[in-house]
Amino acid sequence: MPEQDRCPNCGAAHDVYQEYCLECGQRLPGARIGAGSEDIWRRNSPIWLWIALAALLLVALVSGAVVALAASDDDKNSGPATSIPVVSTAPQTTDTVGVATQPGTITINPPTTTTATTTFSTTTFGTTTFGTTTTGSNVTWPPNKDGFTVILKSVPTSNGRSQAESAAEKARTNGLSQVGILNSSDFSSLNPGYYVTFSGIYDTESQATAALPNARSKGFPTAYVREVSN
Repeated sequence: MPEQDRCPNCGAAHDVYQEYCLECGQRLPGARIGAGSEDIWRRNSPIWLWIALAALLLVALVSGAVVALAASDDDKNSGPATSIPVVSTAPQTTDTVGVATQPGTITINPPTTTTATTTFSTTTFGTTTFGTTTTGSNVTWPPNKDGFTVILKSVPTSNGRSQAESAAEKARTNGLSQVGILNSSDFSSLNPGYYVTFSGIYDTESQATAALPNARSKGFPTAYVREVSN
């Protein structure tokens, strides 16, 4: 091989365009970096390269002519723009406020209000008649009334009123009458600090005792008679 094709350091053969020796890593003197691209475009390059370049040029010219012809046809075929009215077939939604009674006059319906009503019933105990107020479904003890009743359930006020309400609902469902709830702290004859579910408002203890078996048979086996006085 010629002298310039060998590494001057280790004597290993190398390629013409190689920059460093693959054996010792020494930079090779006179390396022709990028010379390969210059050789390609010389007049003595292979004939197939010139043929390929000519073919590419021909394809580019044909493509440009086709594009120009298509653009010319589009310009000829394009006419004046016409507008087509669009008709919407979707139903229109309208918001109705009140009732229109006359053109230009709108009547606004007043809001619906709910009025809470209190029902008063009259209950006769012996020879005395007392007016009692019904709150929901519970009977309230008549004011300044001293009498007797059947205690169905007592719940500490610290536990809330829900258990007493549940017992009252159960009593009404089972057919007991005059069912209500007392706050024992409001009556001197009762131990304070309890919600008391009761059934019946009686003038005498004997009347309350006569109603006791019915209360026990209607789901309250531990019911008992108690005086209620202010």
